Amino acid sequence: MTPNRIDASKAAAKLFVNELPDTYNVGLVSFAKAASVKVSPTKDHQQIMAGIDALQLQESTAIGEAVFTSLDAIASVPADGAQGPPPARIVLLSDGYTTFGRPNDQAAAAAKKAKVPVSTIAFGTQEGTVELSGRQVPVPVDQDALHKLATDTGGQYYDAVSADALKKVYNDLGSSIGYRTESREITQWFVGIALLFGFAGAVMSLIWTQRLP
Repeated sequence: MTPNRIDASKAAAKLFVNELPDTYNVGLVSFAKAASVKVSPTKDHQQIMAGIDALQLQESTAIGEAVFTSLDAIASVPADGAQGPPPARIVLLSDGYTTFGRPNDQAAAAAKKAKVPVSTIAFGTQEGTVELSGRQVPVPVDQDALHKLATDTGGQYYDAVSADALKKVYNDLGSSIGYRTESREITQWFVGIALLFGFAGAVMSLIWTQRLP
């Protein structure tokens, strides 16, 4: 990756945040042997940018823990009045296999129960490596596991083998996440209501006059 995998990931992630409306709450969770909330869900997207810049490479991968931690962060967002919790989605970027924490299947079940789809991005190649403490560490991508996690939760799976591909994925995700306004034909409902009142009028007339109007 150019200049390297972590910097390419950061650049693409910030592009994603830039694509989101200012009114959206965004949180940031990092994971290695464990997962932690780096920035709680907030509309201050500059805070998210700073959090992304501060991310550092660490060994190991806990994808399941990342999902559970993200669900906890989502649950911390106040409910939207009587309409219940606001809609949410987890976008998970990983370049390795789950090696620590709870399994992906448990995380998928929890996300499905919470009605939070998890869209996953497999970033890198099977031959990929990263440099940690001066040594090259292999990080093959577990594409099958990430695809299953997305499918099981109603999310989308993406495969990005280059920095440019990752930016395109985030760009597509950013433009697709949001509310959709749909037009619906409601004339039938007004007809139904009119017929209901017409029927009620006929019944009342029958009661009072013993004949239909």
